[in-house]
Amino acid sequence: MKGLLLKDFYIIRSGLLILLLTFIFVGAGMSFVISPWVLLVIFTVTLSFQSAVTVQTDKSSQWDRFSATLPISRKQTISSKYIMYLLLSLAGLGIGAAISIICALFQSSFDTDSLLIYSSLAVTVSILPGSISIPCSFWLDEEKSMIGTILAYMATSGIIVAVALTFNKYMNLKENIGMVIGILAIISIIFYAISWLVCPAYICKKDI
Repeated sequence: MKGLLLKDFYIIRSGLLILLLTFIFVGAGMSFVISPWVLLVIFTVTLSFQSAVTVQTDKSSQWDRFSATLPISRKQTISSKYIMYLLLSLAGLGIGAAISIICALFQSSFDTDSLLIYSSLAVTVSILPGSISIPCSFWLDEEKSMIGTILAYMATSGIIVAVALTFNKYMNLKENIGMVIGILAIISIIFYAISWLVCPAYICKKDI
């Protein structure tokens, strides 16, 4: 498993530093125009998306076929993608939080509630699409899987709107936005866990 994670890290590391530096400088400017906390969402989504790139790289280089000859199971290969996606999401969340806090302190606008709300939102818009895009990357061919990734983010937006509208019928959404976003984050984590359990089992069963 460690070797699989290192292989994926080597694939994305070449552009990772440039990507991080770009978002640090661009994001720092955006924090003054919009909000320093938006960096939390940007960093988390951007880094987690890099994991999906590794699946496409495996297909284009036919590494997925070569891996069948190695002493690793198909289930381990799939699970490594879920682990890498989760690690990159956590890394993005940590980096985004650190930079957001620095920018907020510099602007004298640090707010714990905003930190928690945007952290929960970052978890939602990164983890929930991952629970859809990772299975699509394995089930569909290279071109269709990219479409599946786009649809995963569209579905995430739809779910967020649907949950928000549902809660708005029974309570004041603005006054309870922190609770609603927190519930969405929990739902995202549950979906991700289910996807992680179902995807490897289904694909391994299909390959037999």
